[in-house]
Amino acid sequence: MTAPAALLFDLDGTLVDSAITIAMALSELSTSRGGAPADVVAVRRLVSQGAPVLVRETLGFVAEDIDTDLAAFRAILGNLPADPATIYPGVVDALTALSGHPCAVVTNKPQGLARQLLEQLDLAHFFGAVVGGDTLAVCKPDAAPLLHAQAEIKADGRCAVMIGDSAIDAAAARAAGASFALFEGGYGPVDNDPTDVHIRFRDFADLPPLVARHGAAARAEPGT
Repeated sequence: MTAPAALLFDLDGTLVDSAITIAMALSELSTSRGGAPADVVAVRRLVSQGAPVLVRETLGFVAEDIDTDLAAFRAILGNLPADPATIYPGVVDALTALSGHPCAVVTNKPQGLARQLLEQLDLAHFFGAVVGGDTLAVCKPDAAPLLHAQAEIKADGRCAVMIGDSAIDAAAARAAGASFALFEGGYGPVDNDPTDVHIRFRDFADLPPLVARHGAAARAEPGT
């Protein structure tokens, strides 16, 4: 019997709509220096590009040294309470239904902040590993974080599906030889060839049957 596929989930914009909390942290930092509050719409657009871009673009003329700014932003963010209402609808039920699959989170958020968020939202128990943007020397769209996550959940060599909302997630999946499931309710868009997206969904209730169907189709292919 073929082992179930490894499922690798992005965090911000996929499992959790964290843009409001991130914008609150950026606003506190910016206004403390005389800058403008962060715009949530802009934050959603920039989240997938990584914290350095997000912080630099948001702070604008009140930005200082990037390392100083990142440390200040992350300190503020780490002290803000997580809101269970930011979990996308259907996520908990979908993760429960997919519990037979080895699952991990692969995010460009620092590993410590990612773990803290998952624990505060009572989602951590669904995942065998959390790979953050600072876990390795590289982050998404490099393949290494996905491959590292698979090793951590003892799913080396298995078929894998990266579930995310951005072009960076799609590129990481492609680099790692994984399928890509696009959450269309996230921060996207994803401008790729159609072949880069193997599963599309907007409602998390649809994800478990789509994963099952994709797995069945993959097993039916010659040589698999």
